[in-house]
Amino acid sequence: MDEEIDRLSALPLDIKTSILRFLPIDAAVRTSSLSRSWRHVWTHLSSLYFDLSLPDDSAWLLQWVEVVAYIISSLRGPLIDFHLCCLFDLYYGSDVLFRFLYLIFRKGGLQTLTIENTGGSPSIQLPYFRSLRVLHLCCLHLFLPDDFPGFEHLEDLRLDGVCISQQDIQLLIDGSKNLKMFQGHLDYDDPEVLSLTFNSPLLTHIQFYFTDSMEVRVINAPFLEKAHVSTCIGQSTSSEEECAFIAESTSKFMSDVAIVSDFSLDFGTLKCLSQDSVQFLRLRSLHLEGIDSSLDERLFANFCCLLRNMPILERLEIKFLYLPKLLDGLVEPPDAFEVNECIKKEDGINCLEQSLRRLTISVTNSINIAVMGMIRFILLNANVIELVEIIYREDSEVEPSMVEELNLVEKASPDVNVVFSSTSARF
Repeated sequence: MDEEIDRLSALPLDIKTSILRFLPIDAAVRTSSLSRSWRHVWTHLSSLYFDLSLPDDSAWLLQWVEVVAYIISSLRGPLIDFHLCCLFDLYYGSDVLFRFLYLIFRKGGLQTLTIENTGGSPSIQLPYFRSLRVLHLCCLHLFLPDDFPGFEHLEDLRLDGVCISQQDIQLLIDGSKNLKMFQGHLDYDDPEVLSLTFNSPLLTHIQFYFTDSMEVRVINAPFLEKAHVSTCIGQSTSSEEECAFIAESTSKFMSDVAIVSDFSLDFGTLKCLSQDSVQFLRLRSLHLEGIDSSLDERLFANFCCLLRNMPILERLEIKFLYLPKLLDGLVEPPDAFEVNECIKKEDGINCLEQSLRRLTISVTNSINIAVMGMIRFILLNANVIELVEIIYREDSEVEPSMVEELNLVEKASPDVNVVFSSTSARF
């Protein structure tokens, strides 16, 4: 009888390496014990993912830091993709990250770097990764070397909770000539205003979180398609002066990105806008989000004004964010009477001349009359809407008054298809 062929061991090296990419790194290393042909196959991996954020065990963490360093050093080829989730503090984490980045730099070829820290804010100085295309950093102090030439191939830059000086962030943006996507939620605590300028001809997506010390201008982005704006307006720590500054800087930013076809903003930003809002002449998709307690006459008036300035809008999505039960008693419910009074003033005007065809509303704790009032206003004033999709959580409470509102919706727009669907996910 012929000797049985070990087909698993006979697989080509590239197939074996592809298999290992689907395994956790510790399991991939253990495949060395399968047979001689599998020994050290893992050293040919070009992508590494480590999660060092789970246990609160310093001995475990120290051991795994050495494991990570050993694995990076043992790779036989370039490391293209490195993803690290960690829970590092300011002092210990800085030394560890410096060590990891130095080892990665020596390997060469890095294209994607992701460091998601959920602990303190350790400091890192980015080496010059010549081939870097994607950079995602979270909860870090970021510094650039004095002779930083820029990441000429960088296309996707996301900084979440990153503390960085104005000089370094502007240098990072200016040095990324191929930048296509930027997402910034900067932890900026300098007393001077952070003033950023985007002169990025290839930029297609931009998302920014504004505080009371930030100004962002986009002076050259002809291919910009999507923009997302959120602010700290609405938080208890925001004074009237701070809100006014944020409103002004946000309005300037919105004027710069008015060429987009897809735009997102939160209720706090919408409420602070002036009545002579920016015109979005090319906008086809609008996304709004916030808690339903934000609904008041000012927000509703700005909402109506904003829609009028979007003449070719086709899709509108309104998402009411999840509000934990423990906050239910701390946040006042929306004033349905005021909202409905606003609606009555607009009834029958057909003020929305655009081709708004689809409306999606996601609600959480309760589907209340104020939410339904917004739907009725849109239906009364949009000419060709075809589909209204209402997504609600399985544990939502449907108010009796909502049935009456739905009857009004159907009478006003008999050709509209109203679809209800439930989900267990939080928004």
